[in-house]
Amino acid sequence: MRIISGQLGSRHLKSPPENIYLRPTTDRARETVFNILSNKISFLNLKVSDLFCGTGSFGLECISRGVKECTFVDKNTMYVKKNCELLGIKNSVKFIKSDAIKYLQEITDSPEAFDLIFADPPYIYDHYEKLINTISKFKTIFILEHESKMHLSVQSDKILLNKKIGISEFTIYDFRNNNF
Repeated sequence: MRIISGQLGSRHLKSPPENIYLRPTTDRARETVFNILSNKISFLNLKVSDLFCGTGSFGLECISRGVKECTFVDKNTMYVKKNCELLGIKNSVKFIKSDAIKYLQEITDSPEAFDLIFADPPYIYDHYEKLINTISKFKTIFILEHESKMHLSVQSDKILLNKKIGISEFTIYDFRNNNF
């Protein structure tokens, strides 16, 4: 697993052992998603959140591309902290050891807290609807990685794009007032 592009491009990230519960987003999948996003938005000075961050590969890719700040949220932040140390990133990151929905509910009084939110919950996650509805309260672009067999009808009027990559699918929502 590596950073695809930007100032940290080609740097390798630490991955968990294969028998652990984490399923990091593949390089190929991240590259495809970032190619789509790069054609639509500039990452410079954005505030980003990487929910269910695991190794932090999405947020670290954003930092490499110039985001101002990334908040990593997970119940276990050990792997993302190791990768930030490995890359020498200190100033532009925050680590929140919490359930993602609980964290978002605590900050809903700041609807412009993040320009971009990425979430990669476990495929056997039961709260997709609650997660999407909670994030819809923020004025943000939201990228949700989920199993490609899953059909999401929640907030379907805000879906900009669905992209299948292997067994994963990425659904991109625009909860801002303007369009993508």
